[in-house]
Amino acid sequence: MTSPDRAAPAWQGYYRVPQLRRWQRAITTRFSCRAFIKPADVSQLAGLEYAAQRVCLPGTRIALSTWGADNLVIPVPLFPAFKGLKQYAVLLARRDLPLAGLMAGVSGEAFVLEAAHLGVGTCWMTGNYRRSQAGTLALEEEQVIAVIPLGQPLDPQGARHRKRRDLNALCQDDPAGWPHWAYKAAEAVRQAPSALNRQPWRMSCAGSTLRLTSPRFGTLEDGIALMHLEAAAYAWERSWRYCRDKRGILLQAEEPHDAV
Repeated sequence: MTSPDRAAPAWQGYYRVPQLRRWQRAITTRFSCRAFIKPADVSQLAGLEYAAQRVCLPGTRIALSTWGADNLVIPVPLFPAFKGLKQYAVLLARRDLPLAGLMAGVSGEAFVLEAAHLGVGTCWMTGNYRRSQAGTLALEEEQVIAVIPLGQPLDPQGARHRKRRDLNALCQDDPAGWPHWAYKAAEAVRQAPSALNRQPWRMSCAGSTLRLTSPRFGTLEDGIALMHLEAAAYAWERSWRYCRDKRGILLQAEEPHDAV
């Protein structure tokens, strides 16, 4: 049997070009939303329910809750409080799923980008929520990976306040000399959210291969970054493989194909 780190990653070929193109556009508009003017409407909820059924990699699942959010969040000093929160999604993974955090990150960020496309605000939460409440949506064989608050954002243009590090700070060589596809993909990673905005990823490019690493590769944050890479590179023939040292992943791209 092929080990998980040698096999082709589960997301390779999993998402369709129209989905990836839509999410690539949403990367620039998504932001961490903590203030909601009202819940997602019926049409938006239908879109979210559909997305939750379509974007999850095998072994992961997203469950939506349209009530009970008032007591979901545990207040944390120095962090902005949530306002108007009524709905949320719970990101789940099978307990026996290899690289569960990574796979859940890919699935969850696909859902978040679809939400942004629908005009729904989101925010990743991995710690300050009531696990007993989120766990009511889990099956016996599942673990809760994260919670994603949902709603119509009070400020739809919140992305303009987003702060990210300079691209050069995330690259081990000068991205100005990279192929266009690699530069575009790296810029998408730069837009990815991370805990405390640490952006732990490092990228390098040699020939037709982009390498992404992180100190503890395989985390939820890494999965989020990989979803941004996959969306940004949708128009190129590409293949993925894990690094032999298990500290990162390699994305190899060829000439662009006709995206329809």
